[in-house]
Amino acid sequence: MRPDIAIVAPYPPQGSRHAGTSGVASYAANLAHALSGHGAAVHVIAEAMAGEPAHSRDGAIRVQRSWRRGAWALPTAARAAAATGAPVVHLQHETFLYGGALAAPGIPPALSGLRRRAGLAVTMHHVVDPARVDQGFVALHGVRAPATVARAGLAGVQRAIAALADRVIVHEPAFARVIAGATVVPHGIEPAQRWPRGAARRALGLDDRLAVLCFGYVAPYKGLEGVLAAGSAVVDRVQLVVAGGAHPRMQDYARRLAERWAPVARFTGHVPEADVARWFAAADVALFNYPAAFASSGALALALAHHTPALLSPALAAAYSAPATLAVPRAPDGLTRRLAALATDPATLARLGEQSQVLARDRAWPAIAGRHLELYEEVKRANRHASRRLRAA
Repeated sequence: MRPDIAIVAPYPPQGSRHAGTSGVASYAANLAHALSGHGAAVHVIAEAMAGEPAHSRDGAIRVQRSWRRGAWALPTAARAAAATGAPVVHLQHETFLYGGALAAPGIPPALSGLRRRAGLAVTMHHVVDPARVDQGFVALHGVRAPATVARAGLAGVQRAIAALADRVIVHEPAFARVIAGATVVPHGIEPAQRWPRGAARRALGLDDRLAVLCFGYVAPYKGLEGVLAAGSAVVDRVQLVVAGGAHPRMQDYARRLAERWAPVARFTGHVPEADVARWFAAADVALFNYPAAFASSGALALALAHHTPALLSPALAAAYSAPATLAVPRAPDGLTRRLAALATDPATLARLGEQSQVLARDRAWPAIAGRHLELYEEVKRANRHASRRLRAA
């Protein structure tokens, strides 16, 4: 039987939901299961992984591991997706997901070929305003190219996707202003089993100081240096935790950061999936000090799922249209004052938690999947090659 939707994306290994080399893998798994919950048959065209079979099932989801990062990643994935016979193909795209600059030339032929065979939707997990790509941007993201080359490359990729897809999906209104004609569908929030706070703190060895959690891959674009500098002034009242492994492209950065700031913060390294809920339950606040917003944060989605109060950089708060109370200064002095105040004011911390949940409205995965199914029907109407109606419960 042909699937209703073929999703092209990295996908977690068997038995996991949050493992993999990119947060897009867990996003794809959550989306696939939510679509399946609505009655849709889903076939995932995933990245090949050592130790993982070429064909497997994740519950009702068929997983076919067909492509490897590099120049042929997208053409290979496109052929495999077209071969499923699905009337709609949904590609998950991120700047470095398929091989960065090496994979970029394969985008136009892959998307053009898919669109001749099926309706094509693309979710752009990274959206960058080309005007903001300067030398600081390329240094921050570890791009080994002059700013002018990176700017032209990113602009070209985004234009190609917008031109070749039947529908482009972005996660926040701020990103739709960069990609003309894009549809906004928020990042979903998965249901979470919440640990008792006291038990979680004891299990993880946290004391009575304010516990501030920075969760996710350790990378320069997270603004961690500013957090660590701020925390160094209030170590008597605040315990910082940097929980997550090194970004796959930035191993040396994570090592140097941990060596420099070991007296100020606890660096956990990779967090096993079984410990994710414990860390969010144990934290008093999750801090996201990103200097720029170019993507929706999977780590923030986890914080919201676990009802952990969140503090956002001004750029991230603006991208999410977040309540003003969630925004925190990025400069270490201002951030130090905010953390010191929270450490002595439980009432304000409780209100911060209430305001954080404003961001969770309408982001439950069943609702997000329903919106996707509506968009898939629009994609089919836009593409004459996709004629079969998608099932929905």
